[in-house]
Amino acid sequence: MNDLGTITQMGRILQVNNAMVTEVFTRSRTTGYLDIIYSQSVQNETVSEPLRLNTGFYTDILNPLGQHICLCDIEEGMVVDALFSPIMEWRIPPQANAYFIVARDYGQPSFHSTTAQITEVDIDNFLFYTYDPDNPDNQIEFHIATKATVRDKNGYPVPFRALYPGLLVNVIHSEIQTEDMPYQAIAFHIQIL
Repeated sequence: MNDLGTITQMGRILQVNNAMVTEVFTRSRTTGYLDIIYSQSVQNETVSEPLRLNTGFYTDILNPLGQHICLCDIEEGMVVDALFSPIMEWRIPPQANAYFIVARDYGQPSFHSTTAQITEVDIDNFLFYTYDPDNPDNQIEFHIATKATVRDKNGYPVPFRALYPGLLVNVIHSEIQTEDMPYQAIAFHIQIL
């Protein structure tokens, strides 16, 4: 696979997209680890680097449809997008705690991601709005999925009511529907930046 993703920093959290799963170890439905490989540029050359993502009770794992799955559903050769701790144990391979993982078969599209400021929060209807980063005159209305997760700057779970106008967030969501105004999407994960 020559289109491996790279690690990027998103606030205090690290993110990797299009990483290839090389090993899965499960202790239970939720605990264990994934060994992945990703791309990194070293001296003008792209190399594959290994990373172990430790999973636990607070790791959210989804399939491409936004449904929660267990760690045992992930297989070698699948592709993952993940949010994880910047605090790594420097072992071979390096290890980090995963907060959020989306697993899919190679060739399946990944979730969409939008980074923007919240403009309004409707706690009663489980909605929030952000500016459309591609068009500041438009807003995006995010409907919170039933099992959506919200994490603070350090990756800890927080309730939906922790969101407020002016907060910068990264939202992992379904495809944005542009037929109506404001644009709409289903939010699966909200990361506070």
